[in-house]
Amino acid sequence: RALWRKAKGWPMADEARDVLAVQVGDDRLTPVDVALWDDGEARAGAEAVPLEALFVGAPTGFEEQRLGPAFATRIDEFLQERSRAEFRKQLARRQEATARRRKAGAAAEDGDAAEDDWRSYIKAPARDAKVRVHGVFEAGNRVRRVVGCRFVVSPHAAQRLGEQCFSHIFEDDAEKDARKWHEDPFLACFYSCFCIIIVVFLLWVSLLMSAIFKK
Repeated sequence: RALWRKAKGWPMADEARDVLAVQVGDDRLTPVDVALWDDGEARAGAEAVPLEALFVGAPTGFEEQRLGPAFATRIDEFLQERSRAEFRKQLARRQEATARRRKAGAAAEDGDAAEDDWRSYIKAPARDAKVRVHGVFEAGNRVRRVVGCRFVVSPHAAQRLGEQCFSHIFEDDAEKDARKWHEDPFLACFYSCFCIIIVVFLLWVSLLMSAIFKK
């Protein structure tokens, strides 16, 4: 919960908005924010994390109560997708470590970090998201309709949601270091803007030099 308090006020990642978007019939509702539900501490208890999400895209006449079950289903699907991705990631690490070990001619594998991580991952018990929707409410105004959904999830599910929505806060240093620059939204935006500025500067210098030489 401390990380969710830290994330309050930060903009939600654009990719997370697409990943957690909910399809309710013909309507697609996109989350614009996921934050800690301050008044839900008592309902969540010590073994869960209370959150609330705000959605846009609900048309006039949309039945709000349809959002709760649809969003709970989407969270379950998202966590299953993350579990499959984590399995492929751990398997790839193990295979790479095995290939390196064979090339190096090493026989022992107990001390291999990747092998130890793989064994720990396989032995870890399956975790239930324990998604419970506590209510759907109107959070917008006459100009723009916003629908909110208050829900409770397990700490593991809350961590995965946080990593998706606010990776710069929820990911540990090892994961940040292992991620390539183009996979980091901030770095991708920073380098893209930097390249554009350099190109514009070079064009300006070229035009300036050509004007000077003409004189």
